[in-house]
Amino acid sequence: GGMPAFAVQGAGPRSRLVLSGARLAMLKVACQVLSGKGAPKAEEACQALTGRESNSDKDVYLPLSHDGDSNANGAHVCFLGIDPQSSAAEPVQDWLRSTSDIEALARPPPVTIEITVPANLEQGQALRVNGPDGPLRVRLPPNATPGATMQCQIAPKPEFRIEVPPGAGPGWTVKFENFDGEEVAVAVPPGFQTGDKFEVTPPAMMVRVPERAEPGDFVVFRREVRFVEAGKPTKIGTDFFRVRVPAGAQPCEFFTATLPKPRRPAPI
Repeated sequence: GGMPAFAVQGAGPRSRLVLSGARLAMLKVACQVLSGKGAPKAEEACQALTGRESNSDKDVYLPLSHDGDSNANGAHVCFLGIDPQSSAAEPVQDWLRSTSDIEALARPPPVTIEITVPANLEQGQALRVNGPDGPLRVRLPPNATPGATMQCQIAPKPEFRIEVPPGAGPGWTVKFENFDGEEVAVAVPPGFQTGDKFEVTPPAMMVRVPERAEPGDFVVFRREVRFVEAGKPTKIGTDFFRVRVPAGAQPCEFFTATLPKPRRPAPI
């Protein structure tokens, strides 16, 4: 197995941390945090909240909640939902070119495209531009200024939002169980301290819809993988994946293909 290599990014300003709960241990932690007297270490606070004991001095377990859950208080992991414009990829062991599946171009996120916004811009308009790998269809963001040149970044939407628990910071690992019962580990990024929130995106590739493909079709894409031994890259391999084009995806547009848990060393 191996845990997915989630990407992280900041998510807004620092917010005050308040812990509450029904159990005595949770109330004790809350009082310590709010009063500042005998403030618990991060692992003690999170053990009280989750009932899980950390295996490292810099591992903390946090509870998981849905976005908008009014019962979710204090440091926790918020599930933001699955992007409806994404599609789950499955590994293909022996892909032959004789297959009926079309091969699609795939790039690691984010994909950055420079465009010139047309002067007669319409809200929600999509542009067809010539990229380095062929034609691309790009949906303009709401803040696009007519006549301006801008860079559009195409990337997966975040899946979780994490609040840094008391006493934790950069170099710490936040662990939680997703709704499938799998343990996920995410490193607190540099510059984030107690009460700060950051978002994590699932491991994914951005896949360009082939011009002959339609929503519901399966396409195959490849991803280069570098193998590492003793801290040094040894060789480069290629993994193939199969993914269904999601509803609403148009030819030449990129969509998010979420990757399964890696079974061998992840790319470096």
